[in-house]
Amino acid sequence: MSKGSRRSESGAIARRLKEGRGQGSEKSYKPWLTVRDVPSRGLSVRIKGRKTGRVHHLLSQLELSYFLMLDDIRAGCVTDIREQFPLTPIETTLEIADMLSIRHPKDPKTGEPIVMTTDFLVIVTSADGGRRLARTLKPSADLGSPRVIEKFEIERIYWETQGVDWGIVTEREIPQSLVGNLRSLQGCWDTDNLPAVAVPQIERIEAELHRALSDKSIPLFQAALDCDGRLGFENGTSLAVAKYLIATRRWDIDLHQPIKTEENLHILVRGHGSTEMAPGG
Repeated sequence: MSKGSRRSESGAIARRLKEGRGQGSEKSYKPWLTVRDVPSRGLSVRIKGRKTGRVHHLLSQLELSYFLMLDDIRAGCVTDIREQFPLTPIETTLEIADMLSIRHPKDPKTGEPIVMTTDFLVIVTSADGGRRLARTLKPSADLGSPRVIEKFEIERIYWETQGVDWGIVTEREIPQSLVGNLRSLQGCWDTDNLPAVAVPQIERIEAELHRALSDKSIPLFQAALDCDGRLGFENGTSLAVAKYLIATRRWDIDLHQPIKTEENLHILVRGHGSTEMAPGG
């Protein structure tokens, strides 16, 4: 390997550190890797976070599913989500790999060691304080790979030395009905995504929809269309508000059951609040 290649890789690490990658918290946090840094085959996504107010860089659909659970208002104990978190300094993971007699991950082009990352560092707060959870996402089918397990062992020991709870999350730990609903509600919590005419009328629309849905024979889409007609809105306006009410938990429903607009919506609680849970914890 040429000295130029070695300088290139160490230069990339220095550049990311200078840019503040892997540093900061909440809105100021910058992930070590972005969707532009990693080939994705169309699976990567950039999404605005409700809790951090910034754009998150997720490198797989599995990461997206887990992120939606963390960012949901019902995961009230989760206060910060830091994706693509670097295991730095790199010397630490190099020492762990050497201790375990395991090959440290390298850049396939240069052969130089690369900074390892954990998919999510999650900050959880509770009445007795706060804690950090490091979570790695991996399809269950990949857990049989010896090389995957080797890299996980480096990661596990790194976080153990930091006193941080580390764990693996697969698709088996992610409720598909819940995530399906969260995907359909993605961004619905943001009033910027509502029709402008609806924003000052949310309370009025909510009251109309709730009254209509009290008739259990009326499906959600019909209640929304009727509401649009009564209030003089374009079709779809009241349905968008209904999704906003669910996403913000103004209407608390069982999200483990698929939301079907062709059926009546069963509202468990009408109001505000959140529950304390740490997905995949």
